Amino acid sequence: MVGSEPKQRAPERVRRGIDALWRAAYRVAFRLQRIYWRIRRPVLRGSYVAVWHQGRVLCVRNSYRRRLTLPAGGLARGEEPRDAAVRELREEVSIATSPASLHYAGEIVSHVGPAEDRAHFFELHCEAQAPTFRVDRREVVWAGFLSPAEVLETEVVDVVRQYLGRLAEAASESPGSH
Repeated sequence: MVGSEPKQRAPERVRRGIDALWRAAYRVAFRLQRIYWRIRRPVLRGSYVAVWHQGRVLCVRNSYRRRLTLPAGGLARGEEPRDAAVRELREEVSIATSPASLHYAGEIVSHVGPAEDRAHFFELHCEAQAPTFRVDRREVVWAGFLSPAEVLETEVVDVVRQYLGRLAEAASESPGSH
């Protein structure tokens, strides 16, 4: 039986190696994208999804950046922000939802270096139970529910900080939200 142990572990080692190659590719692509943004100064359009459960929001950490963010991504050509939000939620944390279940929370315009970032925010409220999520360990290496205060105490993507800041302001003006 001792001889069969390496065969059982080999697929796991191979999977981890492939995952590591994917993470390296994402880091290189992200750096190249930032260089492109410096040259072209594009207007970025993306969708972010705040998945809420019991006053906590689902955050992710991508393999190519240190800062926390929400499940998010850019809009494909001709894609509507709500459809991109549904797609990114499924791709990044394996949560399937319908476009109608997402509440539009607004747009935040920010600057990522020389690029203008037009971020559309959507909310998914899961009152009864927390949704089951899964990360691929390639693009997304961690996900978990945190309170807004916990998120704001860490390094977080600027538009997510602004979104949570707006919620905090609204909550202080009218108690009982989130």
